Amino acid sequence: MAVTLYIMRHGDAEPAQALKADAIRPLSAMGESEVLASAEWLNGYLRKQGATGLDWLTVSPFIRAQQTATIVESAVQVGARDITDDAIPESDPQQFCDWMFAMLQTHYNNAQNIMLVSHMPFVSYLVATLDQDTPPLLFPTAGMAEMRLDVEMRRAHFVRMIALE
Repeated sequence: MAVTLYIMRHGDAEPAQALKADAIRPLSAMGESEVLASAEWLNGYLRKQGATGLDWLTVSPFIRAQQTATIVESAVQVGARDITDDAIPESDPQQFCDWMFAMLQTHYNNAQNIMLVSHMPFVSYLVATLDQDTPPLLFPTAGMAEMRLDVEMRRAHFVRMIALE
């Protein structure tokens, strides 16, 4: 089963020093607009590919990632949305991969297009974990990595970085 995975970094967020807890930092106004631009681009791209939207959207529990996912859902049809504590900035990418592949085999075995919304440095290390020929990448805010997953083989191929300006 081949699945396209979009790994998206949340949009620009309010500075960390403005709030005491990293988990509750909200998106800035600029972050909201850059996420909307990326989501609208993705919607158009998926439609050109003949897809109606995302089959599964999984998201970090942090506020800025949740806000990013909500904006994505305003522009792209989403079949299901899950929150995972395994996608926070300091998460273990291999642990997330094990969970994601298990979910794709048991709950989302007909999925064709899925997305993760998360944070740096996790998204960077996740790309390198999924495709060991790709080094960790720097993700701009609201940037997306497109990857092709081979669910049976539990591996992936990095396709490209998508960053709108």
